[in-house]
Amino acid sequence: MDTVVVGGVRIAFERVGSGRPVVLSGGTGMPPVAWEFSGLRDALVVAGCEVVTYAARGVAPSDAPPAPYAMADLAGDLAGLMGHVGFRDAAVLGYSLGSFTAELLARTRPDLVGSLVLMAGAGPMTGVVDAVLDAEAELIALAGYLPPKFAALQTLLSTLPPLVLRDDVEQVANWRELLGGQESVWASPDGEAGQSAASQVWLRDPDRMAALTEIRTPVLALAFEHDLYFPPHTGRAAAELLPRGQFAQVDGAAHGGLLTHPKETADAVLRFLTTT
Repeated sequence: MDTVVVGGVRIAFERVGSGRPVVLSGGTGMPPVAWEFSGLRDALVVAGCEVVTYAARGVAPSDAPPAPYAMADLAGDLAGLMGHVGFRDAAVLGYSLGSFTAELLARTRPDLVGSLVLMAGAGPMTGVVDAVLDAEAELIALAGYLPPKFAALQTLLSTLPPLVLRDDVEQVANWRELLGGQESVWASPDGEAGQSAASQVWLRDPDRMAALTEIRTPVLALAFEHDLYFPPHTGRAAAELLPRGQFAQVDGAAHGGLLTHPKETADAVLRFLTTT
């Protein structure tokens, strides 16, 4: 991967393809390779896009400065990266934490964002997310990081649809094996604590939803049917506030629909991009 230093923080990135500029901003602890695994990156390249993926601050191989982080830090890193690669008026796709980053970027640097996809991260905070934030904050205060087995369990329970969790023993076992090395994604414990702190402040900002009215670019709020964190009704609420908002839903998927329902996710994204 290439690197760029933004405000003293080294950010690792990769660019592939040619054509319309697209940036993919990942979720909490999400390595850039996950976009490749999902197939969305390659689907965008085939559709005629130049795609940049990157590791947000805190995720290896990018730097992890001391915690806490703010969403302004993460959005600033992305703005600096886009300036480095020469992207303006780009399509910016954010997943989960990455959608918070993309949303703030669209508000603060509208010159960089031509269209926006907020995937599994748009809308008001739910009671489940509130409880997760409280649990994460307490564990980080006690241990300085999230215990790997807790993080793996949290990811497992949120990623897979409920019927899969209940009935598909083999798939659950495969995901447990996959998540067993989750601790290796972090550049340091500061990265994990830093990203968690950024999410805490962002999601509990009482003015966050009203600020959606400031975003004038076309926006797709993309939700997954069984997402416990950002269920479809939150995406619809965001789309109603956005001046040029649209809503789409991927049926049968939970919060990890990007990976469990890759074709349906890519189809929804590409349908939106072809009209904006």
